[in-house]
Order: sequence, then structure tokens, then C-alpha cells
Amino acid sequence: MIKPLSVLKYYQNNQRKIIIVFLVTFLSAFLQSVLLVSSTTMINFYQAATLEPVSRLAMIDSSKQSPENRDRLRQLLDQNQAISKVLPIAVEAVSLYGIESAYILFLQSKDIEDVMDDLNLTLINGELPTPGISDVILHWKIAANKGLKIGDHFGNNISQSELLEGEYRLVGLFDGQTVIGLSELGCIKQQIAEDQLSTLIIPQKGQIAQVKNYLAHLFQQDSKLITTTALEVSFNNVNNSIIMIFNIVYLVITGIVTICVSFLFYIYFYQRRPEFGLLEALGHTRQTIIGKAFLEISGINLLGFISGLVVAAVCEWALSSFILMEHGLPLVLWDQSYTFKLLSMPLFVTFSSLLPVWRMLKKVDPISIIEGEV
Repeated sequence: MIKPLSVLKYYQNNQRKIIIVFLVTFLSAFLQSVLLVSSTTMINFYQAATLEPVSRLAMIDSSKQSPENRDRLRQLLDQNQAISKVLPIAVEAVSLYGIESAYILFLQSKDIEDVMDDLNLTLINGELPTPGISDVILHWKIAANKGLKIGDHFGNNISQSELLEGEYRLVGLFDGQTVIGLSELGCIKQQIAEDQLSTLIIPQKGQIAQVKNYLAHLFQQDSKLITTTALEVSFNNVNNSIIMIFNIVYLVITGIVTICVSFLFYIYFYQRRPEFGLLEALGHTRQTIIGKAFLEISGINLLGFISGLVVAAVCEWALSSFILMEHGLPLVLWDQSYTFKLLSMPLFVTFSSLLPVWRMLKKVDPISIIEGEV
């Protein structure tokens, strides 16, 4: 028995048309998934390498201050109840390939473990730097990105493309949310005068916000005093700009896909006006016919969407596991932000495709169409 309203029957009889729409939705879902995963991965790495250190640590660059002002600043910091320790520190940059550079923090050897505890960093391989020797420990993602193993030497003396001046030996790897490196201050002490060192502030447990507010107050009193509070605002602005750019690109892709799919469906349904006119003449209500159109549109969009996501997920997993993991940049295969962005695409495409078709079907005159066909 022939079912004139069968969606599967229409798919079987119009495979070429369906494949074209399927490919458009499949490729759009695939590309949008790849864009979301890659952009989220890059943003998260940027946050871990730049924003995370300045948001978890409080630092002051007092190199432009006079000796009297530096002594006064130290007294103010020591008197603050929210501050646990005040440590000398030097900060250098280390080159990364394909992504932003990362920080190397140079501390006194006795302070390295305290800073690791404050940042929730765990040594997973090797050992801590030896005092007086140019040793360094790195987050495993930095080491993997640079292709370094424990015992390898790196630095500007080894490769001129390296930002980190000198030559250092990798002696340990750690893991944690903050992607940085740590080394002993003595190995660069001869290069940086004592009055050029920055000040690292370790807050009392759970009081980082109070310390940040206090530093902001000091910065308002003396604009020459550079603190991580100002850096955090700057990095946040950059991070928000990056997210906004990716969102704009995502919206542009969604808009292009929507226009293409809507145009294709309109052409297909416009060519089928005689069919719908005949169905209405046979007694099927206009609401039933429009419901049939909705099922056809949503069915092919959903099929293409799911297929695109499945293929993208497999490709992303393989790329992350077998290639990018070795370079310290495993993909963020899932994030809570994916749900809304990915689901919004098929819903938006389906309803935007149905709207012109619905308006066209509302104007169908079954009598004139049948007479014209005869």
C-alpha cells in the first residue's frame, strides 16, 4: 500500500537531492565541531600559560622604585595579615611552538616547593632543581611541546629561536592547571641585579582575593608599581577578545550553512507544489502536509548533524591521542559550552529552513495546481 505522507518513501525516491542536503549539514556539523574543539583547546592553553599564573599568584615589579620605596613596600607587605610569605623572584619567557610562550619562575631553592603547593602542582617525574646549577622543571605540556625529555638541555645557547637566555637542563616534570616552569634563582642571579628582582607574594590559604585587592590599592597610590592585578586585567581583555573572534567566526559559519540549507529546501519543496496540492485535494489537511515537510527537514538535518559530530569526534580523538598529545596539546574533546553551541545549529537550521517552506505551502492552491498539471 502506498503511503503518500511517508517520509522514508520520499527519501528513497529522491536520494540525490537528500544526499546534497545531507552533505551540507554533515560538513557544517563536522567543521563546527572541529572549530569548537580547536578554539577551546587553544583558549584553555592560553589561559593556563598566561592567565592562570597571574590569577593564582600575586607579584610586584618594583624595579622602578627607589630603594627607600622598596623598603617601605616590603614593610607594608609584611604587615598585611592576608600575606603568608614575600619572596624574591625573576620571571623569564620560554618559547613554545604554534602557541603562546610560557613563564619560567626563578625562585630560591627553599621556596620552590612552597610555590608548587600554592599552585597545586605535582612532580610526576624527575627531581627538583639543584641549588646553584642551571636546572629547570617544566609542566609536562611545555616539555612535550618542545620535544624535551629529562636530561635534555635547552635555551638560547642551544637554539637561537629560544626566548629563554642561557642554557638549562630539564630535571623534572610536573602536572597541574598552571602551565609554567620553575628554576633556582641562583643560576641567573649573576645576570639580574637584586634591585631588579620582582616580589612574589604567597597569600594565606583562601585569601588571594584580599591580597589582590590590597595590591590594587597600592597600584592606585603609585602607578609606577606594576602588579599582577594589572596584568590579569590585560590578559582577561585579550582572552575575551579571542573568545569574541571565535564566536563571530562560529556565527558566520552557522549563518552560511543556514542560508544554503534553507535555499536548497525551498527549491526542493517549490518543485513539489503539485504533490502537496494533490495531497490537499485528496483530503489531507494543510497542517498535516506542513507536518510532513517538518519531519522531512528535521530528519535529514538531524541525520547529517549526528553523522558529522560522530565522524568529527572520532577524528578529533585520533588526532589528540596519536599526534597532539605528544606535542603537549591534547584536544579538549568535551566542554560544557559545546552543548548549547552544537545543539543550536541544527535547531536554528531546521526552523529557518521550515519558515520559507511553510509560507510557500500556505499559498498553495490545490485546484489551480491540478488544473495546471492537467
